[in-house]
Amino acid sequence: MVLGITGISGSGKHTAAGYLQRKGWIVLDADTIAHYLYRPYTNVWKSIVDMFGEKILNQDDSISRVQLGKIVFDTAHPESAEKALLKLNEIVHPYVRRRLDEEIHFNMRKNLSIAVVGALWKELELAKLCEKMLWIKADPALAKERIMKRDGVSAEAYAMRIKAQEPPKSPDWSMDNNGSPEDLYAKLSAALGL
Repeated sequence: MVLGITGISGSGKHTAAGYLQRKGWIVLDADTIAHYLYRPYTNVWKSIVDMFGEKILNQDDSISRVQLGKIVFDTAHPESAEKALLKLNEIVHPYVRRRLDEEIHFNMRKNLSIAVVGALWKELELAKLCEKMLWIKADPALAKERIMKRDGVSAEAYAMRIKAQEPPKSPDWSMDNNGSPEDLYAKLSAALGL
């Protein structure tokens, strides 16, 4: 099975994926792939630097995700930040989709179960890449608290981050994740027959 796992930031997508990985699944994380593609001197790196300038670079020429985040999640200038985020996604998403597609086909030949994790499921075309979709949801205040604590972002930055994150039209499974990780694991086990 190729399972797409999506949900807003803080809902528990990676908690679910970590559990499946421990059960022997291959986990492909869209964010991890994107960050890998940011490596210096790659096509993605060049396009991002051309778009946003060298001010986003660290001393070793790697892209500073902090500096880039200040541009695409600029709460003081939400309209320009939204445009910047769209431009960034237009650069990165085609490469992420291609890499996901390659990894899925490679692992399917081995007859392995695969989980693909991504918040922006529509932009990444997860419904096309995956056989089944899982929407993980959490109480909005709890999800916000988790991300503010984990990433040290403000409430305004969190609101900007989740603005484009929406549920799939008809996911195969929809799970609440307001309790402990063990509660989520039990729901996953029941739904997926683990």
